Amino acid sequence: MKHILITIPCLHWIHKHVAHRLLLLQKDGRYRLNIMMLSNKPYENNLHHIVNDFVTGDYDFWLSIDSDNPPLENPLDLVELDKDIIGLPTPVWHFIDKKGERPIYWNAYDYVPEKDAYSEHLPRSGLQKVDAIGTGCFLVARRVFEDKELQKGAFTRKLYPDGRVCKGNDISFSERARKRGWGIFCHYDYQCDHYCELSLLEVVKAMTNLYEIDNG
Repeated sequence: MKHILITIPCLHWIHKHVAHRLLLLQKDGRYRLNIMMLSNKPYENNLHHIVNDFVTGDYDFWLSIDSDNPPLENPLDLVELDKDIIGLPTPVWHFIDKKGERPIYWNAYDYVPEKDAYSEHLPRSGLQKVDAIGTGCFLVARRVFEDKELQKGAFTRKLYPDGRVCKGNDISFSERARKRGWGIFCHYDYQCDHYCELSLLEVVKAMTNLYEIDNG
């Protein structure tokens, strides 16, 4: 029976829908499960502590679920696909008051070499090979972190020379994994919800911008 490490990186709080998903996962008799809720700071440090627990244990896969990021379907279904890394796509709010810009995107990406940047992956259907994923909810096989290079701070953010963040922990991890030859996937049949604190005025502006574009 495969042994799965399930972690919820958190600061002593998890959303009730994440807790509900954990209760459902505990009923899945296909696998031996170990659930951990680590609260080291900052977030990347928390993930690196989990990586250490993962590789020193007898686990076959690691499932990470952020405290505000409940999967809507059973992510353990994806274990038997035996992919290196699978992201469960999550909606992300991104609004900069730009006319016509869609204020929500799904956090699976394709690399755009000419811009050294990432764009949202399309099509958003089924299992897709992608260049990068968000770390709100993902499943990774043990073999990925048996790679010694990925035990050296795989989630560390990449910085500009002045210390500002160039690439966040999720893109940085994806780039390091991809450079080592590990496959990165996203499964759009296994989406997550995402509970965020938003300005309703910002939401009104975003919807108004889209309405004005749609109606000329």
